[in-house]
Amino acid sequence: MPRPAPRILEVLRTENLTPNMKRVVLGGGDLSDFPENHESANFKLLIPREGQTDIALPPYGDTPPEHRPVVRTYTLRHFDKTRGEIFVDFMMHADHGPASHWAAHARPGDRIGFAGPGAPKFVDFDAAWFLFAGDMSALPAISANIERLPAGAQGYAVLDILSPADQQPLPFPTGLEVHWRVNPDPEQPALGLVDKVMSLPWLTGSPAVWVAGESGAVRAIRRYLVQERRVDRRRLYASGYWQIGLTEDTHQVAKRQEKAE
Repeated sequence: MPRPAPRILEVLRTENLTPNMKRVVLGGGDLSDFPENHESANFKLLIPREGQTDIALPPYGDTPPEHRPVVRTYTLRHFDKTRGEIFVDFMMHADHGPASHWAAHARPGDRIGFAGPGAPKFVDFDAAWFLFAGDMSALPAISANIERLPAGAQGYAVLDILSPADQQPLPFPTGLEVHWRVNPDPEQPALGLVDKVMSLPWLTGSPAVWVAGESGAVRAIRRYLVQERRVDRRRLYASGYWQIGLTEDTHQVAKRQEKAE
């Protein structure tokens, strides 16, 4: 199915899920071409700049860069086709980025551009067992995966959150051992997340692994899984969503350079 054309959506409602996670429900317009079962997929938010009332959509053509929206990447938490609602969860640790700033001040009727989604990022649900690891930026996509696990699933989930109150009541299978780790300062290297993953007893059979979050932590975990645990790369999803000290724009440049090397 081809990716839907970029569109303008509006805020229907907002909800504070936890002290540091806010849900914004988007809708409006015709969503009949929006694909179902794409939770966990990446998409682009096209955020209007300060003072802008019109949102330019790609392709931009001759639109000057200063009149184009700010683009940020997020993951789809949920799509309700019947109600025509798209759920986007924002980590709200700081109001210094354009996306978190927009979400913090979002009100019903506010407009935003939306491009995507891409392909969903699901684990192989037929694996012998499962391993999930990530910080709060990865929690929406991890949650979408956990909701689809078979009832008898076994494995681990290691989840970094900013405070104890940021735990979410997800439908974890009883065989999935869950470790909520409080890391109040995500701008410091997530060594505890890496160490915890490396300390987990290895289960029998070939696992499906899903890891995302800060790039340095993801690289370290991926290296351990591939080099020491010999995880099948076809069953390993590892993605750096962000990097300490970099904006998304510079982080994306760094990711492209890393892939080219």
